[in-house]
Amino acid sequence: MKLLLENWRKFIAEDYEPVTTLRIFDFDETIAHTRSETRVTAPDGSTATLTNQQEFEEYMNATAAKEGIDAFDAVDSLVEMGYKIDLSDFSIVKDPEEIKVVTDIMKDFPPNSRTFIMTARRGQSLGPIMEYLDEIGIDSSKVRPIATQGESKGDVIATMIGNKIMPDGKSNVHKIEYFEDSTKNIQDVLEKVCRNPKIKDIKPDDFVLTIRQVIQKGDSYRLQDIEC
Repeated sequence: MKLLLENWRKFIAEDYEPVTTLRIFDFDETIAHTRSETRVTAPDGSTATLTNQQEFEEYMNATAAKEGIDAFDAVDSLVEMGYKIDLSDFSIVKDPEEIKVVTDIMKDFPPNSRTFIMTARRGQSLGPIMEYLDEIGIDSSKVRPIATQGESKGDVIATMIGNKIMPDGKSNVHKIEYFEDSTKNIQDVLEKVCRNPKIKDIKPDDFVLTIRQVIQKGDSYRLQDIEC
């Protein structure tokens, strides 16, 4: 967790730059649709090719349950058990298709805000992601990347809220806008941020979390708002 939040902690110490709003964007199927595949070989020799995020989540959840693994992201635990999980497609941005309903919002950087990309991809993918942002006209120098490396996004966001406490005992973060397609990740953030008694007392009285879920219908996308 310490390494995951290094960029955030560096920023949060900069008292001269007030920030009250965090804008957090998932990458795959939120900023861009990519052609990435995950190829899995189980210890018994059986194989699976997972062609999208939904297939990946369903396979990982079912396999983790079968193996008795209780983890938000089971990849590392399954690898330790002998599963070969080829995530090489996720070290690049493969055949991206921009999701403009999201990127049009991301291109605008409101005052007193900080913009993050938070991806479940491993760290080696961050460079290609930032290069892709520049290619589509988003200034990557204004975006902080975080690879969650198996941590739940809800846990990471809850930690971000608690990283800077003001003299009144409350977090300096008053508003979070979270852009995400995955229902699993959305439910995790609702549980860890909205309903988490451990951070209840440090939330400002006007704290607002707005989740903007990316919904695909055919070749088009829309945003559906979910509030804390």
